[in-house]
Amino acid sequence: MTAPGDRSGTQLGPYRLVRRVGRGGMGEVYEAVDTRKDRTVALKLLPENLAHDDDFRTRFLNESQTVARLNDPHVIPIHDFGEIDGQLFLDMRIVDGQDLRSLIEQGTLTPEQAVDIVGQIAGALDTAHQAGLTHRDVKPENILIDRKGFAYLVDFGLVQSAGQAGLTSTGLAIGSFNYMAPERFGTGAPVGPATDIYALGCVLYESLTGSRPFGTASMEQIIAGQLHRALPPTGTAYDGVIARATAKDPGQRFRTAGELAAAATAAPQDRAATRVAAAGMYDPHQSTRYPPAQQPPAQYPPTQYAQSGPYPVGAGAPAPHKSNTPLIAAAAAVVVLLAVIGGVVFWQTSGDDATAQQSAITTVTQNPAPLSEAAQERSSGTPPSRADSSGAAESPLTPSDRPAASAPPASTRGPGDLGLSTPISAPPCDGRTVAFVYNATTPGAYAQEVAAALAAHPGSSYLRTDQSCQSLRQSLDGNPIYAVYYEGADLAQTCATRNRIGGETYARRLDDTTPVGVEIC
Repeated sequence: MTAPGDRSGTQLGPYRLVRRVGRGGMGEVYEAVDTRKDRTVALKLLPENLAHDDDFRTRFLNESQTVARLNDPHVIPIHDFGEIDGQLFLDMRIVDGQDLRSLIEQGTLTPEQAVDIVGQIAGALDTAHQAGLTHRDVKPENILIDRKGFAYLVDFGLVQSAGQAGLTSTGLAIGSFNYMAPERFGTGAPVGPATDIYALGCVLYESLTGSRPFGTASMEQIIAGQLHRALPPTGTAYDGVIARATAKDPGQRFRTAGELAAAATAAPQDRAATRVAAAGMYDPHQSTRYPPAQQPPAQYPPTQYAQSGPYPVGAGAPAPHKSNTPLIAAAAAVVVLLAVIGGVVFWQTSGDDATAQQSAITTVTQNPAPLSEAAQERSSGTPPSRADSSGAAESPLTPSDRPAASAPPASTRGPGDLGLSTPISAPPCDGRTVAFVYNATTPGAYAQEVAAALAAHPGSSYLRTDQSCQSLRQSLDGNPIYAVYYEGADLAQTCATRNRIGGETYARRLDDTTPVGVEIC
């Protein structure tokens, strides 16, 4: 029995849709058969309404063609793309393997394997960058490894051509917060190849440590880390490579992804050479310095990863070890809409899922798990700071307070304004309902954190709680709380937004009678 809206078993032009294997904010992915070529493919179907957006449609077709022309073995092939009966589609290759996320969670990657994979993906990124494209969503879920250790970079759905803006035509932020460079949060630096290099450095870090960059406790922790903190050392020879790749200043990073890969490959030899030199320096009995042996950087061939056997379509597969760490994801959307989000389907071991189709096929369209629910009140007294990136793209609200192109004059701003392009708001305490997506509670960093949250949730507004209604916590340890929110037309719409965004989003009624902390949905 198919779920509502599932088109499995139907025909779309020459494609017979076998079953739906993933869906997200930008459409659905089906295992399909191209009856013209008798070939099983991954077929991405975009939301039908997008075909009626002439600007979207034109950019989608143009950028699909650009990516289809990328000539690199590590870029997943696009067989076909276009429009059938008002339905935009992408036809992709299916890959027999699993994604890097699964390998990381299984804990089986060696440092040599991690560096080998990063090196392969670096080649794909350099090819895209030379073509004037920025991927903007490099992360373990978008790196597929086949059974021979060959890596593919997938999901060019967020691809951006040089010189184009960082939001979709509908104003949606894109990307995945754990891998987003500081310039993605509106620091003023341009988004470009260095942005992908930062993300690849984060991938190398996670592949070596098994931990997501800057944690998973809350969106606040992740954004603050990306803006202000360096990644902690891994204790390996690769710490210097990671530090340079993830420098906050794009100009301090590697010039190309290939440079990052070469540095990572050479890091063990460089570290050994440093130790030899240091040992010689402090040896009082040694009068001659012996330089390290001159050897070319180690080359790691594609690595064989343990598999328990091929998994036919429809068959269950042994469940891999699952991490309790939730997946942090950002609002999925497109600037120059190649919309390959989840367009690549690949065979992968999968565990039982009572709510999803039983499948040995995984796609990068699968809805990411939301951030773990934080306690309503932290022991420190912090109000529940709730935020999640996955729902901003699907918010049903159409707020009237979209960020302006430039900041309004100071005379029009209210007290507590942070001087951002979006002025502070002061909604009346008349019982209206709002969904809060972020709380900034760090003195001295309010402006930067609120700006990042507004960029992550386009169309949202912000207020200062001690200048707002009594139904909101007024302060934390005597310090103000700035809260970023979406306002609903009514309670039903606010709750729909809260549920759609998920994660740590919470809903409140703005009045002076509802007790602080009451969840209204």
